[in-house]
Order: sequence, then structure tokens, then C-alpha cells
Amino acid sequence: MRKTNKEYQEEVEKKYGKPIKEIMNELVIKRHMDQWDGATELGVPKETFVTWRTKFRLGPDQRREDFAERMRNKTLESYKKELENVDFERSFDFKDEKSLRGFKEIIERMIELEKKRRLLHDFDNRMDIVHSMRVSTLESIILYLNQYHLSELHETFNYDLKNLKPKI
Repeated sequence: MRKTNKEYQEEVEKKYGKPIKEIMNELVIKRHMDQWDGATELGVPKETFVTWRTKFRLGPDQRREDFAERMRNKTLESYKKELENVDFERSFDFKDEKSLRGFKEIIERMIELEKKRRLLHDFDNRMDIVHSMRVSTLESIILYLNQYHLSELHETFNYDLKNLKPKI
């Protein structure tokens, strides 16, 4: 007669002297075992191992999703802190200028708006990626402007050009 998952769990916990969750964490996270190696190690059917792995959110897709969710939450928290004292309706210092500093100012304000938009709307994964790319692009513009003002952008360009050429 085939054993139940509960019976297998009791056997494995008795053999290893710790809860199944700890055992699964050690095998999947620390030792990077897949369902076949893990099932063999524990002496249980592959289906039982997969059931436990799923129960404790240790499967590869679950871990990836959980990591993405943690990163998303961390990003949102940083946006909240960054924007807590921002007056979005403040006047522009360089509004009437057609200059790099006027351009930089409007880009910085657009970054603030994009971050605020992200805090106000619960985007699905696809839109979250689009939003992240938009913020990243705007932040890259500021980075390049700062490098330009520090006379470092030509150096960056030359470095990238040098590394682009094939090695002879």
C-alpha cells in the first residue's frame, strides 16, 4: 500500500530531526536540488517532494515571483520616502530657459511624477516593467547630463568605444 504525504513527512522529519519546512529549505535553497535529486535524497516519490516544495513556495517560479514582489515592494517604499515632502505643484526655476539646466529640471520633475504615478496605481506585471523602464530611462538622462557637466561624458563615450572594438 502506498504511503500518504503525511506518512512520508513523519518519516523524513523523524530521520532528519527537524521540521519538513527546514529540510526542504536546505535541499532546495542551500543545496540547489531539483525534484528528482531531492526526492531521491529523502526517499520519497517525486510528486511528494514537488507537493512539499510548492507548499513552502520553494519552486523556481514561486521563488522568482516572490523575489520580484519583494523588489517591487522595496522600490515602492523607496519611492514613498523619496517623495514624502515633494510639492508637485512647485514652480520651475528654469521654466523660461531653453538650456540644459532647464531640461534637467523638467526631467527630474518627470521622474517624480512617474514615481508618484506608480504609487497611486496598482500596475500588472507588464505595466510595472514599462513603468520601471520609463523611470530608468529618465534617470539615465539625468546621469548623462551630470556626466556632461562634470566633463566625464566624453571619457565614458571613449571608454565604451574602446571596449566595443574587437580585440586584435
